[in-house]
Amino acid sequence: MPSHPRRLSPPRRASSSSAAQHPQSMAYPFPRFSSAPQTPQYLKSVESPNSWQSRGFDKPRSYPTRWLLLLLAAAVVFIFLLARSFAAHPWQTDRIPFSKSDMDDFFNHFEGRQDCGIASTDIYLPPISFHATTEKHSLYCPNRAKLLQAMSGGGRHGFDTPYFPLGCHFRWYSTSEICMILDRFDSVIFLGDNPLRHIYSAFNMLLRENIALGGLRQWDMKENEREACRCDNQLTRPECLAYSVLDSRSVRSNDAVSGHSSPYFCDRTPHVFIPIDRSPAPEDLHTAFNSILHREPDSYKPIAVVHSLSVATSLAWPTATSSMDEWVTLADISQKNVPFLWVGPNAAGHLKPPSQILSQGNNALWHYTIEMAKEAEARQLDALGMYNFTLQAGSWDGTYYGQEVVLVQAMMIINWLSRLEST
Repeated sequence: MPSHPRRLSPPRRASSSSAAQHPQSMAYPFPRFSSAPQTPQYLKSVESPNSWQSRGFDKPRSYPTRWLLLLLAAAVVFIFLLARSFAAHPWQTDRIPFSKSDMDDFFNHFEGRQDCGIASTDIYLPPISFHATTEKHSLYCPNRAKLLQAMSGGGRHGFDTPYFPLGCHFRWYSTSEICMILDRFDSVIFLGDNPLRHIYSAFNMLLRENIALGGLRQWDMKENEREACRCDNQLTRPECLAYSVLDSRSVRSNDAVSGHSSPYFCDRTPHVFIPIDRSPAPEDLHTAFNSILHREPDSYKPIAVVHSLSVATSLAWPTATSSMDEWVTLADISQKNVPFLWVGPNAAGHLKPPSQILSQGNNALWHYTIEMAKEAEARQLDALGMYNFTLQAGSWDGTYYGQEVVLVQAMMIINWLSRLEST
């Protein structure tokens, strides 16, 4: 395996993980860690006051007592454990203030709300505090590491029911809050094959507040195509996928003059999808990637990269690791702060028999999820597994998932962005 370049983004905690024994177990069964501090060697005794007089010295005004020494030693141990805990689990608290927004109203003002028939409570349920003394916001994940573990390792309480993360919750941000998060970045790059392309489409739907056609370039479509590609069809029909938005600049340049305006709620942070299906990727894609990295040479803001490669390579492990090294190396050469998120593959759709799913079905997808997360961690990259999230989700044809899945996936990535430091 090639040597791994050192990441410019903040260092990640190196954690160990072990694969579960059953494909439907949590994809990321992280072990619990415990650390017992070493008992310090304290002074065994303190001289009595009379000893000063017996040796001809004046009694000092004050002197350390045993209790004071114990207190000081305990303070030292506490500070040591606090520093150790911070190094392992950085307190990357969410900078977006917690609000009491009603999830029932989230999609009400989106274009296509009635046609697509999606209610926000169908895809996300916020945490509920059962104790009057517990603040609801304390149930959300306290830092990025726990957030990724929770989103990767959760499950559903029934087929197609809302997904519950493991141990703590992610947030569902309003559009204005998403804009606040994106303002911390110079650019956001989505780099992957078709499953990630669908997530990027949902990312555009959220920012354009349009779930009917928000993932498509309506200005390039005929009227009958716009009608045929609404809602889920923009993700599941090949003829509609051909019109997918691939970068924010195209929307900004063409949407306002097309007669079918669906502008971004905010348009301060550029974002782009770069399609890859192999490693090494074609040189023109390297050029496109580098042009984004060097777009603002003096910018202090990070450039976030969401990276995935799975179905296009039939889950080839060497290709995936080669792709990680390929793009990380380009990012390091730029000397920019470029945090990476590796996104694992979806589970196999329930409508397609295992013999037709890649070759080994969910077993292969699950092992790929686990092993590629380890490879990402070895390169100091973050990893988000989608296997558990899609395991009990409905698929249209055994391969593609509809809006109720990809909208949540896009919001998960926004949650990851919200926990990255701005400098």
